[in-house]
Amino acid sequence: MKRIVFDRVINAGNVAKLKTKFLSDKYIKTMITDDCDGYDRAGNLLFRFRKNIIPYDVLKSGVDAFRDSITLNAGRGISAGGYHKQLRKDGTVGKFDVSPKVESGNVGFMDARRGSGTIAVCRKTAFARDHFQKYTNGIPFVKYIDKLYREICPEQYARQRAIADGTNKNYVIDDTAFTTVTVNRNFQTAVHKDSGDFNDGFGNLIVHRSGDYDGGFFMIPEFGIGFDLQNTDVLFVDVHKWHCNTEFKNTSDDFERISFVLYYREMMYKCLSPSNELKRIKMEQNGYLKL
Repeated sequence: MKRIVFDRVINAGNVAKLKTKFLSDKYIKTMITDDCDGYDRAGNLLFRFRKNIIPYDVLKSGVDAFRDSITLNAGRGISAGGYHKQLRKDGTVGKFDVSPKVESGNVGFMDARRGSGTIAVCRKTAFARDHFQKYTNGIPFVKYIDKLYREICPEQYARQRAIADGTNKNYVIDDTAFTTVTVNRNFQTAVHKDSGDFNDGFGNLIVHRSGDYDGGFFMIPEFGIGFDLQNTDVLFVDVHKWHCNTEFKNTSDDFERISFVLYYREMMYKCLSPSNELKRIKMEQNGYLKL
């Protein structure tokens, strides 16, 4: 297995200044296109990339099952370029911060997040609730990535699986280490770090490409690393480093890049059973249980 040790090409202070910026591929010093493990000088694992490891029919089943989760989403925050105040249709300014709309959705389950503008309750995503059969159809794809994660990144998987096994099974995707899948379409992400996912795990990134385009490379600018992900590739990566995607160029009219990010939402272990979640919400809203 090819092993590369990377030096920083941008120091920590300067790379943090790139937050919310959209970067071009000029920041890439090393492009990863084949099987490779990457480390920093301190010996910390940065990524494991594997080429042609997902059967295409498994990948396509995930695309077909989860495509309808994608909506115009104004809640992707820093990864979409940052926040601004919500502007209502009548021209008044709302009380919530929103980000530029991108094509993105969530599959699986969400934890209780106060201050998000929604009821703070552990729950199915809207897609899993409203399209349960499609959600179910995509589970073999999730389980296949779970298997690869276990085999390729056993240390990170073991930590993540331990917390998933201690989580109420109503909020874990069918005996895997994952609670949630984020699905993006043609989304050039700005420089950001992932938040809200399990800090001791690794990001799992898979893409499905169709049509023609150049660019759209996943990048870790601090180390000048770019990844040219093709169909059936998988990238396990430390998403708590600053990262982004480069712009799409020379696109055909039918170009499409659907990406899947599989993870465990960090507060899901606190979720109660659905019936007890409902009781908790009634108590918080009413001060008593309304029977």
